[in-house]
Amino acid sequence: MTEPINFTVLAGHSAPTTANDTPVKSNAVSFTVLGLPIPQGSMRAYQNRLISNNDKALKSWRHDVATAALQHRPSNWNIKDPVELHCEFVFPRPLGHFGTGKNSDKLKASAPTHHTKTPDADKLTRGIGDAISVTKVLLHDDSQIVHINTHKRYADLNEPTHAQITVIPLAA
Repeated sequence: MTEPINFTVLAGHSAPTTANDTPVKSNAVSFTVLGLPIPQGSMRAYQNRLISNNDKALKSWRHDVATAALQHRPSNWNIKDPVELHCEFVFPRPLGHFGTGKNSDKLKASAPTHHTKTPDADKLTRGIGDAISVTKVLLHDDSQIVHINTHKRYADLNEPTHAQITVIPLAA
């Protein structure tokens, strides 16, 4: 699991910056949403209507994300600031990645390190951006996201599926 971003500024040191050296405001929002991450669905035309293929699951997931964001939002949060978005999506490992019998709790040497299966990282991140902007919880519009860092991986043994989300307001 990636370490949380630490914004402590020590005496005599400069203010923290993002990956591209943009100054960071100290009131970043970081929260975890438990459950299987759901991607933003693709829209399809069906009998002159636009439909989403995962609408029910996506609505529930976006509600969970917005609720967690609201619970962790600082009182001085400005929904008009440009932001940097960091997302880590954690998925369950298939049983085939583990041994059998007495080795059922041990990862096979052939088990992949990276989660390269669907859903796509960009669709997962789009779902987060929409959840925090459509509801106006953290953003007025998702176009305010100027930098994205997304990672998806398999859960460690006994780790629940979840998304770890950090939204960092940038100095305007």
